[in-house]
Amino acid sequence: MRRGFKTFSIPFLSLLLAFSFAHAQESKGLAPGWLSLDGSVGLIDKNVADAKAPLEKALGIGISGFLDTSYTWSSNRPGFGNDDDISLRVFDKDHNEIVFNHLNLTLEKPEKDLGVGLKLVADLGRTAELLREGTFWGRRLQPEPSAELREAFVTTTVPVGEGLQVKGGLFVTLLGTEIIANPGAYNDNISRSYLFGFAIPFRHLGVLLSYPIHKTLSITAGPVTGWDNPRDNNNQPSFLGGITFTPMDKFSLASSLVVGPEQNNRSGPKRLAWANVFTIKPMDPLTLLLEYTYGHEEKATASLRDATWQGLGGIASYAWTDRFSTALRGETFKDSDGVRLTGGALGVAKDVLVSELTLTGAYKFTEKLLGRIELRQDWADERVFQKGNTRSDKNQTTLALQVIYTF
Repeated sequence: MRRGFKTFSIPFLSLLLAFSFAHAQESKGLAPGWLSLDGSVGLIDKNVADAKAPLEKALGIGISGFLDTSYTWSSNRPGFGNDDDISLRVFDKDHNEIVFNHLNLTLEKPEKDLGVGLKLVADLGRTAELLREGTFWGRRLQPEPSAELREAFVTTTVPVGEGLQVKGGLFVTLLGTEIIANPGAYNDNISRSYLFGFAIPFRHLGVLLSYPIHKTLSITAGPVTGWDNPRDNNNQPSFLGGITFTPMDKFSLASSLVVGPEQNNRSGPKRLAWANVFTIKPMDPLTLLLEYTYGHEEKATASLRDATWQGLGGIASYAWTDRFSTALRGETFKDSDGVRLTGGALGVAKDVLVSELTLTGAYKFTEKLLGRIELRQDWADERVFQKGNTRSDKNQTTLALQVIYTF
């Protein structure tokens, strides 16, 4: 499965974009519910919930999921042979196509029944395909079918002190601000940041121990097979750990790191990524997220030199009403040795600095149906953004639309 849907014409999308902009602008000054679809789609919400409740009760598990489709257009109109991917994007990379990103199904069984909890998260769609392509299930990265078991782990709590939680299996990383979307839990923007795509891993296979040493402080630590690699490729595990400090409701800090050997059959050179995320809520409608991430890998370049990367990002999200919100994201990411960005751009040089500014508007048509629109501007100090099929540029502008339905 190379793409979710066939390309739509630019004239058609121009009308669609104009319609969406009109809705976003109008909804900002209107009372909640003015553009709601509670009387139509909202009835489906209720029917789905009513049908799901007895099944969850009978099986003793929680069932949730979502559907997600989007469209992204790049001003650079990338095209190189059959490759029209938007440069330096990981998941939102398909230019001028309506893409089916997700059919997500999440099953959760609480620990309270048998003392052991279980969580399974399965994805079908373009995101699943790209996540699977970026995971070393085999000896090299390769295209895969558009279905993926994103997470599969068990948990239990050992009755020691306040309770020591043990989690084992395949799970998403602790690092970073952004996440791979979960039912009802999404990133503030449609597109993904450089920090999410290039500075940190997506997930791990291993065991984690978590313990609340104080009501404001908890710690997590454990061994994992590595960085997006369920296979042990060098007979030595990596370490994943972090702390969460929440001294008050309006402020928290999550500091996490992963360190260990990640190169095939080489246990000597180590790779480290350290992410720090501050969450600040100065007032109820406003949430601020700040992130600083640093990475370093020994003997990572072709000439066996060390590589370093780091980035700083921030997101300001404001809920204007119960239905309408906006999010502004800005970040800068420096790949000092070209190691992290080389695989995602054409002709990347060493010591590349990329930055972006993204504005996203979101409107809840019902409790379960969310529509979003986004404008993003990227800059770089090198010509890393593909333009057409023969050129490259230092700038890139993208426009995106997205619809998400949660069940």
